[in-house]
Amino acid sequence: MLHRGVLLLLLSFTCVVVGQEDELSEPREDLCKDVECKPGEICQDGRCACRDSCPGDWNNYERQLCVDGTTYRHECDLWRNQCYCRTNDPRCGSEAFNGHRASESSVINYFAECQEFSGLCDWEQQGDTFSTRLAIWFQELLRQKWASGTGYSDDSSLLRPMDTKARSATSKMMSSGGPDTIIPGVVSYWFCEMDRKNKGSLDGSDLSLLKQILLPATPCLETFLSHCSASSSISFAQWHDCFGVPPEDRMECSRFK
Repeated sequence: MLHRGVLLLLLSFTCVVVGQEDELSEPREDLCKDVECKPGEICQDGRCACRDSCPGDWNNYERQLCVDGTTYRHECDLWRNQCYCRTNDPRCGSEAFNGHRASESSVINYFAECQEFSGLCDWEQQGDTFSTRLAIWFQELLRQKWASGTGYSDDSSLLRPMDTKARSATSKMMSSGGPDTIIPGVVSYWFCEMDRKNKGSLDGSDLSLLKQILLPATPCLETFLSHCSASSSISFAQWHDCFGVPPEDRMECSRFK
C-alpha cells in the first residue's frame, strides 16, 4: 500500500509539472499587436498609457525646441506633456515642463531655446526690403521643388509635392520674372500651400513650418508677420498686402487645388 501511495503521489506531481510546462510553452497573446498609440504614449496590456519617461536614446538627442515660449529638451518631452494634459494626469505642466500645460494645438515654434527676437531685429534697416527678400527666397524654394518632380507626399514639408493641377498652374508663372523681382502668383501659391485646411486664413499652426525653417536665423520674420495682421491670423488679402501684391495680380487658391 505504501508503494502504491508513493507511486500515485509521484504520478500526480508529474502531471502538475507537465501541465505547468504546457502553460509555459504556449505563446501568450500579444495584446499590443494591433494597438496604435499616439506620440508620448506606450502600449501596456492592450491599452495606451502616457510614458513615464522618454527612451534613453532621446537623452543623447540634442534638439531643443520652443513651444509657446517654453523650451523643451526634445519632441518626446512635449509629447509626454501633451499626453499628461490630455488625460488629466497631475504631471501635466509640472516643474519638468516649466509649468507649461501643453494642448493638442500646441505647435513647435522653432528648433532652438526660446528667445526674444524683438531686440535681434533691426526693422528700420531691414523692413523696406524684407518682404522682397522673403518672397525671392520662397520663389527659389518653389523653383527647386517644381524642377524636382512630384516626389512623395509629405504633410510635414513646407512645400508638398505638386499634383498635375498645381504644376500646370505654376509652369508659366515660374518662367516669368527675374531673380530679383517678386512673382505675384508665387505669393498666392505660398499662401494656398500653407492654408492646408482651406480656411482662407493662416493661423499659428499654418505658419509653424515656416517659422521652424527660418527661426531663429531670421529674427525679423516675427516682426514681419506681426505687421501683416494685428490678430492671431492672416487673411488672404492681408498676406498679399504684406508683399505689395495688388488685387489684380492675386491668384485664388482654386487655381492650384
